[in-house]
Amino acid sequence: MKNSCLRKFSILLLIILVFSQSGCHSLRKKFIRKKKHTKEAPVYIDFKEYSDKPSKEAYHDYYVFVRGWLDELIGSLAEDKSFKRRKRAINEAVMNVEQMISFFNQEGKEEIYSLYEEIINIRDQVQAMPNMSQLKCNYLIKKTEGVKRRFEKSFTYSDAEKWMN
Repeated sequence: MKNSCLRKFSILLLIILVFSQSGCHSLRKKFIRKKKHTKEAPVYIDFKEYSDKPSKEAYHDYYVFVRGWLDELIGSLAEDKSFKRRKRAINEAVMNVEQMISFFNQEGKEEIYSLYEEIINIRDQVQAMPNMSQLKCNYLIKKTEGVKRRFEKSFTYSDAEKWMN
C-alpha cells in the first residue's frame, strides 16, 4: 500500500513538473534573451535650391582631382607600382573628367571630348595589360603627361567659364 501510494505520488509529481516547465512556450524560448528594439533617430532633410550655374569651387575641386589622379597614374607607372593602383588612378581621373563635362554646354563638351577620348584610351591600355613592359610604361607616361599639359592649359576655370551652363 505504501509502495503504490509512493508510486502514484511520484508519477503525479513528475507530471506536475513536466507541465510547469513547459508552460506556453517551448523550453528553448524560455531561456533565450529577447532582442531589444531601439528606435531609429528620425532623419531630417533640408531641401536647398541650387543655382543653375555650377560653383567655381566645385569646378576647381574636380579640376584639381583630375590633375592629382593623372599625377598618381604617372607616378605609379614610373615606379612600377601595382596594377590596382594604376587602375584606380585612371578610373578616378575618368570619373572626375565626366563630372567636369556635366558642367559644360555643347561647345565645351566638344572642346573637351578629344581629351576625354585620349584619357579613355589610356584607361583601356592600362586595364588591358596588368604586367606592362618598361617600354610600354614609358610610352603611357609620355602620353599621360601630354594629356595633363593640354588639360591644365585649356580647362582652368577662367578658360572654361565661357562654356558653363
